Amino acid sequence: MDTNASWWGERSAGSGPKVAGAQARSMVMASLAGPVIALASALTFFSGCVGTVGISNEPEPGGAGAPGGPGGSVQVTGAGGGGGRSGTGGNSIPPLGAGGRIPPGVGGLPVTECNSIAPGRTPLRRLTTYEYNNTVRDLLGDTMNPGSALPAQVDSKQNLFGNDANEQSPFPLLIEKYQAVAETIAGRATANAAALTKLHTCATGVTTANEEACARMIATTLGPRAYRRAMATTDIEDLVTLYRGVRALNGGTFASGVAAMIEGMLQSPDFLYRVETGTAVAGNSAVKRIAGREMATRLAYMFWQTMPTAALFQTADAGMLDTNDGVLQQAKTMLNDQKSHPTVAFFFDNLLPIPDLAGLTRQATLFPTWSSSIGVAMRTEVQRVLEYEIYENTSPGTAPFMPGSWPAILTAPYTFVNQALFNYYGASSFAPGTTVTGTALTKVNLNTSQRLGLLTLGGMTAGSTVSDLTNPVLRGSFIINKLMCRTVELPTGFTPVAPDPYSGKTARERYTQHSANEACAQCHQMLDPLGFPFENYDAVGLYRASEKWTDQTTKVTYDTVIDAHGSVPGVDGTAKNGVELVQLLATSLEVGPCFASHWMRFAYGRSLDDADICNRQSVQNAFKSSGYNVKQLLLSLTQTDAFLYRTAQ
Repeated sequence: MDTNASWWGERSAGSGPKVAGAQARSMVMASLAGPVIALASALTFFSGCVGTVGISNEPEPGGAGAPGGPGGSVQVTGAGGGGGRSGTGGNSIPPLGAGGRIPPGVGGLPVTECNSIAPGRTPLRRLTTYEYNNTVRDLLGDTMNPGSALPAQVDSKQNLFGNDANEQSPFPLLIEKYQAVAETIAGRATANAAALTKLHTCATGVTTANEEACARMIATTLGPRAYRRAMATTDIEDLVTLYRGVRALNGGTFASGVAAMIEGMLQSPDFLYRVETGTAVAGNSAVKRIAGREMATRLAYMFWQTMPTAALFQTADAGMLDTNDGVLQQAKTMLNDQKSHPTVAFFFDNLLPIPDLAGLTRQATLFPTWSSSIGVAMRTEVQRVLEYEIYENTSPGTAPFMPGSWPAILTAPYTFVNQALFNYYGASSFAPGTTVTGTALTKVNLNTSQRLGLLTLGGMTAGSTVSDLTNPVLRGSFIINKLMCRTVELPTGFTPVAPDPYSGKTARERYTQHSANEACAQCHQMLDPLGFPFENYDAVGLYRASEKWTDQTTKVTYDTVIDAHGSVPGVDGTAKNGVELVQLLATSLEVGPCFASHWMRFAYGRSLDDADICNRQSVQNAFKSSGYNVKQLLLSLTQTDAFLYRTAQ
């Protein structure tokens, strides 16, 4: 990070509209390098203050390393009972374990006392591609998703959402792409008189006499929004100087000068990074409070994945985001806004195996009804079920399956289908008498002897299958790793191989033989009981009671009734099929904390470590106390030390 920051500044200073030849343009822009290099120097300073941005070998929570971190301490004082920071209430649910073990916290729990403010690591976060596109849209009205031209983002071992700050170090190709993308955006923003007028009404009748004054107005309007902070007079003057230099080039115009300012803004660390300085905390020099526009920015990117609105900036400037309660009230307002729905959908798109359903390929002779359009509809079905349960469902429920909760999502007895999807699944998949016509998604009750909840939906069962044959190990692996947060790691040097497709008449027969291998048995003991119950769903998400298989030697085709029994690690009882398994899963003491930890990683833009023990405890206690309500979970994320503070060094 540090080694690249000043270089970025120099490269940024050499960017701008191509109006008079690359050499002349570079000479003028180089003469204006000071302000941008100053920003880069600030970036270097901030990266030192708030943590590293480079890749680190971060331990899983519960692993090696002392808990606690800068500005706070934690203490393990006993077993069982309640605990945690004053005001959180409830029994503590400690961090999840790793290595495929039932994590500490299922019973006989050590109590963590959180005696002081402990925000954990506070790395400098760069806008993700999704955030970049949304921010450019809201800043300039550009809806072309220009960030799609940037290099692909990288998930980390813990963070599945492409926003782990540890994976956000800049590199030459990224910097070049930022320059190219900024130039394209600026070109569209200044393409004609109408586009310029959208930047500021002063551009309507601009003349040689007043054009620099208009450029200053544009800088004064866009700058604070782009940088998400108040702009000093010198900040505005830097942009106007940039305008003036490019305007003076041979062939320079008002539009090209304004484009240069926009390019400069879009390549500034103040735009690309969420720079936070914080405010001093009386009596505690180890931490700083996030307040004002910095808190507005945290809230906006958490709930809306974009820059703050003018109204949110006004709220921040009025001091209404400087207290815990003020943050909570604003969070409620933003979560209840329709703009939060795409953020929740984005989270689940990255957690669940549904983004690539449209591109799923299957052998047409085996699955003649499958199509890309069905894949698209399945993905939309999953998203709509999630949206309805989280935001809209007000029907009565019984704990732990209260409306709006994660257990309720896992066991929802309904779905949303249009006519095409209804016909694809078949009428037997739904409650007797159900009919659906038209293209709109319609809420219908499921035949709960065949399907129940999120994991039995067609998109989930098809999306977790990578070939024409179902794979109970992959399906079980998804549950154990992503829904229970157990880490199942392969032995060093071992490469798993799928069993011979002709070694048994059913997947259970084939994989049972496969797991008899001593090298495979340890993992399969956990994965297979979670995957086998979903064998009633084929490779394209259709329900089946039996599996057809043809012996390649005798050419005899068998139609064998599927044995779909299984179980959930750490939960008493067995399930005879997927419907029963999801009900067991919904009661697991590991599933709620795992779900909460995914939201923490997404909302805080980083992996979690032992310094987050109090943050995790606070969130998990609140989630449990709310009956595992998803919206309440999101609100609780704004009340932790990790969200309200940052380390001071």
